[in-house]
Amino acid sequence: MDIVINSLSKKYGEKEVIKNFSARIKDGSVLSVMAPSGGGKTTLLRILAGLETADKGYIEGLENKKVSMVFQEDRLCNDLNAITNIRIICGKKNNGPKGITDSRIYDELEKAGLKGNEKYPVRELSGGMRRRIAIVRALMADYDILILDEPFAGLDWENKKRMADYIKEKSKGKTVILVTHDKAEAEIMGGEILNLK
Repeated sequence: MDIVINSLSKKYGEKEVIKNFSARIKDGSVLSVMAPSGGGKTTLLRILAGLETADKGYIEGLENKKVSMVFQEDRLCNDLNAITNIRIICGKKNNGPKGITDSRIYDELEKAGLKGNEKYPVRELSGGMRRRIAIVRALMADYDILILDEPFAGLDWENKKRMADYIKEKSKGKTVILVTHDKAEAEIMGGEILNLK
C-alpha cells in the first residue's frame, strides 16, 4: 500500500517548517527527500515515524506498518559493542536456526566494512564506524518501512557507496525514505528525488 501524504503542515512557534505538503510514496520504492537546512526534512521523517504529529493534514498507508529508523544521531549504547547494540534491536527470541544469530550479525558487520571492530565498546570507534553500525542495526530490525535521516553523514565517498549498496540490497521490496542535502547521495540510492521546498 502506498503512503499518501495529504496537505501536511507543521509549525514550531511561529516558524512553519512544513506548509501544505502532499506526496505519494510508492510501496516498495526508494524516495530521497531534499531541502535546505531547516527546510523540514527531519520533521517530515519524525511525523512519518510517529514521533511528531502534524498540525494539519494527514497521512494514509502507515496503518499496521513497522518502521525502522536511522536518526541523525547514531543513538548507540556507548559502553556496549556493535554485536550487543544490534542484538538489543533484534531481540533474543530471534537467536535460533531461523532467526538472527550472532554469526549473522558478524556477517552483516563485515559487509559494512567493520570486521575486527565488532567487540570493542562503540565509544572507542570512529564516527564513521558508529554510523555504519547504526545503519546495520536498522536494517536487521523487523520493519516494513525504513526511514533514514542523513544516513551517510560522516562517511567518505567509498563508504557512502558501500552503505548505499548495502541498504539497497537488504531493503529490496521495502519502502525506503531518506533525507539528505547532498544530491550525489540521493543519486547513489536511486529511486525518486523529491524537493520538500
